[in-house]
Amino acid sequence: MQEWLTHIPRIGLEEPLWLLLFPVLALAAWWTGRQEKKGLTAAVMFPDVDRLRRDGFEAPLFLRRLPGWLRWAALVLSVAAMTRPHLVLEETVAEARGIDVVLVLDISGSMEQQDAGGRSRLDALREVAREFIGRHPDDRIGVVVFKGEAYTLCPLTLDHRVTRMLLDAVSPEVVRNDGTAIGTAVLVAVNRLRVSQSAQKVMILFSDGSSNAGQIDPLTAASFAAAHGIRIYTVGAGSGGSTASSFDEEELRSIARTGGGRYFRAGSRASLAQTFESIDRLEKSTLSSPVTRTRSGLFVQLLVVALVLLLVEAVLANTRLLRVP
Repeated sequence: MQEWLTHIPRIGLEEPLWLLLFPVLALAAWWTGRQEKKGLTAAVMFPDVDRLRRDGFEAPLFLRRLPGWLRWAALVLSVAAMTRPHLVLEETVAEARGIDVVLVLDISGSMEQQDAGGRSRLDALREVAREFIGRHPDDRIGVVVFKGEAYTLCPLTLDHRVTRMLLDAVSPEVVRNDGTAIGTAVLVAVNRLRVSQSAQKVMILFSDGSSNAGQIDPLTAASFAAAHGIRIYTVGAGSGGSTASSFDEEELRSIARTGGGRYFRAGSRASLAQTFESIDRLEKSTLSSPVTRTRSGLFVQLLVVALVLLLVEAVLANTRLLRVP
C-alpha cells in the first residue's frame, strides 16, 4: 500500500500568492450573474424579438451560457498558471541485496515418524520450507539433504519454482547410506556458500538425531563455516529421546554456537513455522531505497488551454452563438 501511495503525484506551487485572485473572480462572477438576472446589463433593444424566437433563432440555454463559461474558465486557468504549478512524483527505488541461504535437511528414516500434527516430520518440514522460500523472492536458496552421506539437492538459485519442485520430490530413498552425517552435510553446504559473493551467508540445519556417520566432526565443519563468514542456525525436529532416534540437542546447540547462530526446538508443524519466522526476523535482506523526485511544470500547459478556451469562445460568440440582445 505504501509503495502504491509513493506513485501518486502531488502538486506544488512556486507563486501561491496568485491564489488570492480566486475569491476576486468568484465575487466578479456572482456580481455579473446578479446583474444579468436583474436585466441591468447593457443591451440594444430590437423590435419583434419574440418573432425571432418563434422562428427558432433562439439558442438553447446551455449554448447561450457556453461562451460565458468558457471565458470564466479561461480566466481561472490563467490565474492557476500564474501560480507556477508543477507535479511532483516521489518514487522509492528499492535495490534488493538478498542473502544466500542453504537449507540442510535430515532425510533419515526417523524423519518419516508421524509426530508433527498427524504428518511425518519430513512432510511438515517440506511444507514450512516451501513457505519460507516463498517469503524470500530476492534471496538465493539452495538445499542439501543428508543421511549417512550428503549431497546437494539444489544449488543456490533464484529460481524458487525449481527449488520447491525438488523439495516436493525428496524422500529418504534418494540417499542410500543410513545414518546421520551432520558434519558431512555442513561441509557440503559450506562448499556451496563459501564461493558466494553475498555479504550474508546463512545455513539452516534440520535434524532429529545425533551425528553417527561421515568422516567430518560436526563442530569442525561448523568452525570451517564460521571461518568463511557463514552463520549456522540449527533446528531440532521432533521429540527428543524418541525410540526412532537418539536426539542430541546439545550437539545442535554447539553447532549453532560455533557457527554464530542460534538453536531452535521444533516439535510440531506450528513450532517449526515459528522457527522459520524467528530466523526471518534475524536474517533480513538489505534494502537500499533512494527516493527520486520528478518535477513537471504546468505553466505552459495551463496557459495554452486558457488561450484555446478564449479562442473557442470568440469563434462561437461571433458565429453560431452570435447574440441578438
